Amino acid sequence: MLNSAYKMEFRERKEIDTAKWDERVASDALENIFIYSWYLDAVSDNWGAFITKDYESILAIPYTKTLGIKKIYQPAFTREIDLLGSQFSWDDILKEITPKFKSVQFRNASPSIFENPQERKHQILKLNVPDLKYSSNANRLIKKAEKLYRFELSDNPEQLISLFKATALKKIDSISEDDLNKLDRLMNAALKLEHGELIEAYEGDRFAGAVFFLKDKKRITYLKSAGNESDKKNGAMYGLVDFAITRYKNDFEHLDFGGSDIENVANFYKKFGAEDRSYYNYNLDNLPVWYKTIKRMKG
Repeated sequence: MLNSAYKMEFRERKEIDTAKWDERVASDALENIFIYSWYLDAVSDNWGAFITKDYESILAIPYTKTLGIKKIYQPAFTREIDLLGSQFSWDDILKEITPKFKSVQFRNASPSIFENPQERKHQILKLNVPDLKYSSNANRLIKKAEKLYRFELSDNPEQLISLFKATALKKIDSISEDDLNKLDRLMNAALKLEHGELIEAYEGDRFAGAVFFLKDKKRITYLKSAGNESDKKNGAMYGLVDFAITRYKNDFEHLDFGGSDIENVANFYKKFGAEDRSYYNYNLDNLPVWYKTIKRMKG
């Protein structure tokens, strides 16, 4: 335990007061939907947190445990883990986690938590501006989509996930079947708690694509989408995003596109006027040699 004015302790998930935790996340000026308890419950293998007694300062710690070794990791479908409050610091945290966790990997907006982070990008769009300006290509495809498709809300993510499996999963090595189960759990939790909306596109009665959005205070976050290649060429995804922007622009300040370092994906977001924002990937590897040897042998 740290020798400080405030008692910081690590608590496992079962020891965390969910109501106090979510109230603390919701009340913070920093909007991070990824650290609500229901979100972490959906996407994490395990998680605990460093917390002060009054929940003034909190930091979520998602982790895995293999062969008796605990490793902090950034769960799928989350971008950043933030420290809320000022009663302890990242320096305090790093002193505490090194003995407990032999591998540390997380992402954060700060470039200076410790040395040599990897810079990454995501794209964000200001919604509360007088005149949103799309690229000429986006405007052309939106007009095309409006003639071909209708857009409507849905409360069932099954079609989106099935289409994602069929069209995108084989191209993305980092997403597993287990991750898709977590995504399904996350979407259903968000819908139930009114923190999510699913917008689908149809050509007649044929399902053509969908986008799932997360909602929190003044920010909309683009979580996951799916569409057939032919429908993408006909502007279905442009139509879906434009439908969402029109729906959200009067009540929310930002549309967070979740982000991509992949140039063509980032360019798609930028055609709506989104701009790059940097965040940083941190890694510490203190895994014992025997563990690395066994993992290497297992491939």
